[in-house]
Amino acid sequence: MADDTADGAVGSKDGRRNSSDWPAPAGGVELVRIGQRDSLTVFDGSSALSSGSVAAANDSPLRRNQYLAQTSSNGRMKKIDFVLTYHQKHDDSVVASAGMESSEQRENELRNALIDALRVEGVDIEAPSSSGSKDLTNGDDSNYGNYNGGDDIVENENGGDSSETKIKYLLLHATFPLLARYAEAIKLQMPLRDQSLVDDANAAEGTPIDVEQAQFDCALWRLFRHSSDNAGDRNDLFTAPFQKDRPEMFAIGDRPEDREDFFTSAQRSLLLHTALVSLPEFNRCVSTGAIKEAYPLHDGSHKLSASVSSAQVTGCDNDRQELNLLWVSARNWYRFQPLMLIRRYFGEKVAMYFAWLGAYNMWLLPISVLGLVAFIYGIASVWSDQTVNQICDDKTGAGNLLMCPVCDQACDYWRLNESCMYSRIVHVFDNSASVLYAGLVSLWATCFLEFWKRRQFVLQYQWDVATCELDEVPRPEYTKLHALLRGSRYCFSMVTVVFMVALVLAVLVGVITYRVAMLVVFSSISGLGVFMSNLRLITTGTAACINFVCILLLNQLYKRLAMWLTKLERPRTETDFEDSYTIKMYCFQFVNYYSSLFYIAFLKGSFAGRPGDYARFPMLDGVRLEECDPAGCQVELVVQMLIVFVAKQLLNSATEVGPPLIRRILGSRRQKQCAAANAADSNKPPWLKDHCLTPVDHLQLFDEYLEMVLQFGFVVLFVAAMPLAPLFAMLNNVIEIRLDAWKMVALMRRPVARRARDIGAWFGILTSISALSVVTNAVIVGFTSEQIPKLVYQFTDGRGSLDGYMSWRLSLFNVSDFETQSVPRIADSAAEVNVTQCRYRDFRYPPDSANRYEYSTAYWHVLAARMAFVLVFEHFVLVLKALIDLAVPDKPGVVKEEMKRERELLRKALFTHAKTN
Repeated sequence: MADDTADGAVGSKDGRRNSSDWPAPAGGVELVRIGQRDSLTVFDGSSALSSGSVAAANDSPLRRNQYLAQTSSNGRMKKIDFVLTYHQKHDDSVVASAGMESSEQRENELRNALIDALRVEGVDIEAPSSSGSKDLTNGDDSNYGNYNGGDDIVENENGGDSSETKIKYLLLHATFPLLARYAEAIKLQMPLRDQSLVDDANAAEGTPIDVEQAQFDCALWRLFRHSSDNAGDRNDLFTAPFQKDRPEMFAIGDRPEDREDFFTSAQRSLLLHTALVSLPEFNRCVSTGAIKEAYPLHDGSHKLSASVSSAQVTGCDNDRQELNLLWVSARNWYRFQPLMLIRRYFGEKVAMYFAWLGAYNMWLLPISVLGLVAFIYGIASVWSDQTVNQICDDKTGAGNLLMCPVCDQACDYWRLNESCMYSRIVHVFDNSASVLYAGLVSLWATCFLEFWKRRQFVLQYQWDVATCELDEVPRPEYTKLHALLRGSRYCFSMVTVVFMVALVLAVLVGVITYRVAMLVVFSSISGLGVFMSNLRLITTGTAACINFVCILLLNQLYKRLAMWLTKLERPRTETDFEDSYTIKMYCFQFVNYYSSLFYIAFLKGSFAGRPGDYARFPMLDGVRLEECDPAGCQVELVVQMLIVFVAKQLLNSATEVGPPLIRRILGSRRQKQCAAANAADSNKPPWLKDHCLTPVDHLQLFDEYLEMVLQFGFVVLFVAAMPLAPLFAMLNNVIEIRLDAWKMVALMRRPVARRARDIGAWFGILTSISALSVVTNAVIVGFTSEQIPKLVYQFTDGRGSLDGYMSWRLSLFNVSDFETQSVPRIADSAAEVNVTQCRYRDFRYPPDSANRYEYSTAYWHVLAARMAFVLVFEHFVLVLKALIDLAVPDKPGVVKEEMKRERELLRKALFTHAKTN
């Protein structure tokens, strides 16, 4: 459901107490509680975590495949930290004997150079084969490519050709000296040995953080939390940036072999990946195709054995199984996510996304309930609304009023009561409750973002990532460009983005033209019955579907274009790359998804003109601009939101998990071999099983963030027109969290455990959307809704009542004043032949007035009231948002107090080290 903590509540870093569902704060080692796993032990200074190597005696089949065949000098097995793959079509001996001057030979040379560089760095390497693994660590790399092995997946690249390309593997293990060097280089926070900064008072009453946690420890809260046994509870220590020259400062065991177990498997993958990308040889191999893929291994299978309880993690062999039990399982849909476990297994970047998604979904709950209440109120009051009853009454009410045709020539006159159903739908979404709800949602968005800023600061402290992005290494592709060249590339990117935005607007014009054309075509066909009475709804729905298909097609085009433009700019770090790519993609997606909604909400019908003087498309043979129904454009806005918003959610859920499943069912020989490799009883090695999973890259979370941020825009920008949007979003996200969890745990390779201190450029985008929502909702209520004209009528001509409102709202027109091209084809009925006047939706003087067809006094009264409402609503909500921002501190005081204690402990550790050395 949501994440596993509340604002201001922080996990303990003093090594004494932890609530099971509060995220683990340490940036370094996370220690296993006794009884959690049979094969893991508690760190006490003399024993070690099972992260880097284990005693060779641990010979269970599940664990044995996670380690190299070679052992260290003390007999301990070496964990596989990374896997490199490459393709080979011929053995080296075949290439040499045939004298092939091929890319294969050059690729072998590049791989040999990479292996030499990895040896120097301190990486143990093996090339697995069916007859045994080849140890390449000590220079024995002659013809390593010939160790094909029966475990290699074989692909036939040439269809019926007999030549086959074999996928080969290099297994890497990082030694402690390499890990220590890069941990110091990236300032990785690791636990200190001295944890004695807990006074007697804190020991008795708990730290300030403990007291803060206790405020949330109620029976209702515990219902949504996992039990202590189920959360993989870890005791955490105060941390400091690792220093390889001062290992005695840190919580490393006294035995030499304990150094290999100091870093967790996620940290080992991060450090080894950092070492790999810093090697020119590795970057050359990747760019030339000598190395196809590089990925860390999952910690064993995610499938649970029959002996594992559905309610307890006792018996789980690894964190992946525990995640499958506590996070992926549908039975835990209502529980908070085990963020500590997610962070330990996937790293801070992935955990930060799920923390934000959980917080967002938790905050959607109250606003969804209020939206449902507003919707129910609209349904309950629709039969008693005076305006709706006037439209639907074809005897004594306004329903018998004759309306002007909605298109030229082909359309006939029609009665107002034909909009009865339309007006009832409008009232469900456009009522007095929607005005209050729009203001509440704008304030809600501010409260949510303020909560997230506090939550994010807590996570930065807990996970020791407050400064991680300041320590990023340059990207391998980065080259320093001259300022003039860099500026020209940025300008080119901006021009391209503007062009794509113009393309989206051109598509919007095409959809508008379709709606007008279909209205004309179907109006000219007689005998359509029910279809004709709902023509406006049908054309709106089909146009929205066409618009959605265009949105999807443009998405695919622009995604590739934005990636190319971002690479052209040569950003320095991965964070710079992601931020630049994010801004480009969101600017385009904003226009792509929201342009049709902005048009309907703010522009449609505003410039259509009047009978006798219609505004027309100058380049479309004089086709009239669109008009709104007498009940307003609200229904069209609702239909557009339902189709684009709901269909987008369903399609995203299907595309996230559909392709991997389809590939398994309808895949090639390789996919079938992959399915066999991942079978429950398969003895295939883990690098083969993981290779069959969906690859990931450093932008793996981009689509997830983009989907949720676009959803946030739908929720807050147009909520005045669609109060059910938060409810739809929350229901989607409950499923989305479990689908994403299943995808990451079961369908995808394990990503490199990258660090992140925040959600990147997305927070600035969310803040901008929150501010813009005040304006959009104010304008929707003020100008698109009928609430303001109704209030004006009640306080002027209506004298407190809405009786006669529709007659006041509709203006009169003499049919003799029609333009030639607008004169309708009169039906053969006596009632229609003698038509002299018809009505249209506007505030204008009647034809017998001295100011005929000019804007009436009522128009200016309504316009002034609308503008006054927008200004008052906007300023009132913005002032409240500013007060909330000032009143709620971004950094909880309890966290700042804990940070002071940690700095004091670090100073004490440095002083102690200086005295003893």
